[in-house]
Amino acid sequence: MARGLADFSPSELLAHRTNIYARSGAQAMTAEELAKAVGATKAQILAYENGHRVPDPPRIQALARALKVHPWLLMNAGNRAEWAIADVRRACGLRADDVVRALGISPKVYRRFETEGIVPSRRPRFLDEVSAVFAVPRTMLERAIDQTPAVRQRQKRASALVMELVERYVSVPGPWRGPDPSDPQLIELATAYGRPLHRTRRVMTYELGELRQRQVRAMREQVIAEFDTDRDRQANAFLAQTRWTELFARDMKRIPRRLEQFHRNAQPSDVWQLLVDLHNVDALARTDGLWAVAKLLTSDTSVLPPHLVEQRNIEGVPVCRLTRDGASHVVTFAGLYAALYPVTRKPLRLARPANRKVPLPVPTFTLPNHPERLVVPQHALDELQAAAPISKPLTVELSTRLTLTLWSNSLSAAVTPAPLDPDQFPKQPRLHIDDHPGLFEIDVSEA
Repeated sequence: MARGLADFSPSELLAHRTNIYARSGAQAMTAEELAKAVGATKAQILAYENGHRVPDPPRIQALARALKVHPWLLMNAGNRAEWAIADVRRACGLRADDVVRALGISPKVYRRFETEGIVPSRRPRFLDEVSAVFAVPRTMLERAIDQTPAVRQRQKRASALVMELVERYVSVPGPWRGPDPSDPQLIELATAYGRPLHRTRRVMTYELGELRQRQVRAMREQVIAEFDTDRDRQANAFLAQTRWTELFARDMKRIPRRLEQFHRNAQPSDVWQLLVDLHNVDALARTDGLWAVAKLLTSDTSVLPPHLVEQRNIEGVPVCRLTRDGASHVVTFAGLYAALYPVTRKPLRLARPANRKVPLPVPTFTLPNHPERLVVPQHALDELQAAAPISKPLTVELSTRLTLTLWSNSLSAAVTPAPLDPDQFPKQPRLHIDDHPGLFEIDVSEA
């Protein structure tokens, strides 16, 4: 029996039916009432609660719906951390066919994801979509991917392949060219992660090149430690050599995990460019972070992955910024993206010391009666300022009520109310004075 079903907890079903947890808005139900709600018999419900029978996924979903809880709350909480993808799906009361229909993908693609943890390369928001279908947090889904046996085996094998590539290429003298496209270890690595060979070669060229730089630094310090005539410089060089050697070993060990995370969350070049634009204007999820005007970032905000970009609406103005995961993604994988998309804009390292404020690279503004600071992405600001007349301001509509004013010779920005339509004004009464003293009449026609 599949573990997702075997993890069904009879005691949790009984607890939720009798409302032992006293959940707000929940009411206790009799076994007969629950049976009627899910289309079962009282004997079946009691058999579930006594552990004599295990409900199938559709019945688990029906029980959870009747009890107004998530299906996985009816499972054994002690084994939840060990669930693989298939276990999470079953615990959510779903069959593989249900997920395939909801995602609109082929059974083969989903089977490969569930058994091997390989995310379709042309569906950059795939994990967000699966998480929404399962109705579970994305972190829970990612943890389940890591628990999948094929994923564990792949990372173990990748460690051995990476070590062979390091031994074969990193120490080779001369200009750095990366691994040979026909290298069997590189081909096996590309096959294991389900990615094209040329893409895998670019990624590994970057990773091995970083290791090569650390090895060069370690060898340089070794020469100073062995042959310098100054003892202090020798001692410092020995410590530096030890540090670079440790960094080399640490980074080599991290490569398989980095490959797994990158291929799982990699974005196409156009979306990566949007993430970089948000990073470069400091639109980050923190207390002093900014919000970027979404319509000036992209015309289609649906391409922004929810786990990397947070979106909201302020006074009718759609805004967005990087989540903590999004900011980490940009910094962690900037080198790999540069290897894949060399012509895209690069992220700026906005190091901000804790003890002093660093001026922001672009101007900010606020909306009336809102404390949030908004910013225009730098590339959009440059285009707007280039199009603005020299002596006149350029206005950009942010919403039906608000416009943004920009001057070509100034980096200042201000929000002004959009002009109202004259038809929206109420009709003004017109007074007509009669010839007779003390008498007048009011005409309600437009003035």
